[in-house]
Amino acid sequence: MVKLLVADDEPKICRLLENFFTERGYNVILASDGASALATIKEERPHIVFLDLHMPGLNGLDVLKQAVLFDETIKVIVITAIEDQETIEEAKRMGAADYVIKPFSLEYLKEEVLLKVSTSLYEDLRSANRELKKSLESMRKVTRGIVSAFSMVVSKIDPHYTHEHVSRSVEYASKILLKLKEMGMSLGDVAEEILLAGILLHDVGKIFTPKEILFKPGPLSDEEWKIMRRHPVDGAEILEQISGLEELASIVRYHQESYDGSGYPEGLKGEKIPLGARIASVVDAFDAMITDRPYRKGMPIEKAIDELKRCRGKQFDPQVVDAIIAIYEEGKLHPVHLPDPSHPIDASHDKFL
Repeated sequence: MVKLLVADDEPKICRLLENFFTERGYNVILASDGASALATIKEERPHIVFLDLHMPGLNGLDVLKQAVLFDETIKVIVITAIEDQETIEEAKRMGAADYVIKPFSLEYLKEEVLLKVSTSLYEDLRSANRELKKSLESMRKVTRGIVSAFSMVVSKIDPHYTHEHVSRSVEYASKILLKLKEMGMSLGDVAEEILLAGILLHDVGKIFTPKEILFKPGPLSDEEWKIMRRHPVDGAEILEQISGLEELASIVRYHQESYDGSGYPEGLKGEKIPLGARIASVVDAFDAMITDRPYRKGMPIEKAIDELKRCRGKQFDPQVVDAIIAIYEEGKLHPVHLPDPSHPIDASHDKFL
């Protein structure tokens, strides 16, 4: 509710404005002198102030000056008994939003005063929206910059495979998100941009994984798997150092969890696993299955889809699997490009050896 202060030493004016704005849903507060008006402004922080310029004690211009210094977002509409242009201009220079002339008639209140109030509120709201949009866009640019920088770091691990792998993962994830929305699934409060960024950076923790393990041309030993399995937490801990990237970091941390609770690092189950992580798990495994390895050829897409079906509800979120199957059946799943099998390949995330 809009809070409106009427500061005037004439009871008749106060009652007229109080009745008029109360009937229209405003929360009206009254003050009869400058000192009480200023105290009310500081205590109640009204959105709009109707301020008489000629009150006993602290005059209206003094109240205006201090009110604007206290909170420049308060809209002050000065009240004057005569149209003294010089005084009105002085009030505007000091920060007044507008002015009204008394005595008031009901017609004047409807046609002039209410219009001034509505205009002030609209301009205030529009200004706040502009600032909010600027802040959001600035935040998005910072987030994009951070994601781009980390993505570059990931690609340096193995520019021939890892970069292409994460690019394809995001390609699949974008299609899955669209399909999930078509299927009526709520994506929650996390922005799609953050979901995709988390999927893009899901392997960022591998910058800490020794290369002899990361590029080993074959299955890993138990000890090597212990080291490899640190990468979700390592990646999340990097991103958690940056305020505002907590949702993104959680996707990185939990992208190796399984829907039935058998995954790592924490054994989360079902929808306790963030949606972005559930999607990352599917696209990560799918791309691993259809990609050539030094020790085997990639599966045909049809067999990879069968494997996703087999693990539906176990390793993978059923809804995400249903979405990727629907995309496949529509003929829209095939990746834009697959890596050159002559290059070294990261097999660490391949759970289908």
